[in-house]
Order: sequence, then C-alpha cells, then structure tokens
Amino acid sequence: MVQQGSILQDSWGSSIDHKLDYMIGNRETGQLVHVDPRWPVSIYSPANDLAFRIAVGGHKFYASDADANDLVTGQTGFDATTPTFLLRNPATSSVICLPLFFTLNQTGTVAGGAVDTIGVLDRQDRYSTGGTSEGIISSRPKLVRNPACLLYSGATATAAVAGEHRRLSGITAGQDVSPAEGALQEFLWTPTSVMEILDPGTSMLIYTYAATTGPTWFWTFAWAEIPPEWLDYP
Repeated sequence: MVQQGSILQDSWGSSIDHKLDYMIGNRETGQLVHVDPRWPVSIYSPANDLAFRIAVGGHKFYASDADANDLVTGQTGFDATTPTFLLRNPATSSVICLPLFFTLNQTGTVAGGAVDTIGVLDRQDRYSTGGTSEGIISSRPKLVRNPACLLYSGATATAAVAGEHRRLSGITAGQDVSPAEGALQEFLWTPTSVMEILDPGTSMLIYTYAATTGPTWFWTFAWAEIPPEWLDYP
C-alpha cells in the first residue's frame, strides 16, 4: 500500500518526524511517499519499464527480405515519390510506432557514382501504390504477433507537402562493395537522443540513389509497436 500527499497536509499529521522510517521522496518539494513496511517497494523507471515490456511482449519487429540473401536496389536520382524504403503506420492503426534503427550495407553491383542516403519523417502516411511489402518478424519469434506497421521497398509515395516533412539523416558515401579497400559500406541510423514517434497516419521514408546505377543493399529495419497508453507517465 502506498499513500502520497503533502508533508504538511496529509492523513499522518503535520509533523514528519514520526514518518521517516518509512518515507521516501523529496522533503524540499513537499512531496513524500508513505510506504507500508509490510510490502516491498518497486522502483519505477519509465524508460526501463517500457523497454522491458516491449522485449517480453514481442512488440519489437524486424523487417528484411524473406530470403536472407535477397537484395534491394536504390534509385538513380532523387525523386520524392520514389523512396527506396517506406515505413508506414497506417491511419487505421491502433498503435504507436517507435523506429529503432535501420542498417544499409552496400553489396552486389557497384553503384554508378557516390551514394546518397536520406531519411525523412513525414506527418502524413505517404504510401501510395506498388512496391514489395517486406517480411516482418517479432524479436520474440515464438510469439506470433502480427504487426500493424508495414515496410515497403520500391513503393510509389504520394507527393511531399511543404512543411509536412523534415530530413532526419543524410550522408554521401563512396560507391564500393569491397571491404578490403576500407571504404564505408554500411550506413546505420538510430535515434540520437530521445525516440522518434510515428503516430497512426505518419511515415518514414528512406531515399538511396547514385548516378547511372543505383546502389544495392543488404538491409534491416527495426521498430517497436506499443499501445498509446504505454507512453503515459505514472
């Protein structure tokens, strides 16, 4: 049992001296918690608790090609309607999407020039038509959990609307598939400080392109899906 109240106005009286054996909190701000000594106290951390619930419940998902060695080829120039990859949280979804990372590694045919990789967050679900809806699996595979979000390669996106999107990452790398030469083959994106949150009806687009011949990738995306109430603090 836990009771919470002001140190000057609570059911235990105005003096706090008799409470200190079983009180935790901040005396300066006037907010203490009375702990019943018969019961243990669990220490709550919003970040740790959320990560634990995601892992145990199988709410983290990976997307990649159904066959482990299949590849995806990027474009030969930038066009806002032809992303290489598109992660969407449909408007009909009932979950919050938390992008965790994506990794792209050059392989196969060497691109025709320097490789540009650009990531974009958009307030709209930009998916339009076509493309390949890629295979998705929970990070706890025995739990057959169906994802609400979808990851496409080679899809057509709707036109970008000014002010509705922003670049979240961008890099130009040399075209190369030989690790012996020491070139940068892999691009890894993760949230830099706090998490990105894709509400229903929003999307994340990844553009990759090079002149003449588009880059070819080994690739993996990961995200978590949680009910909106999990973001509420206690």
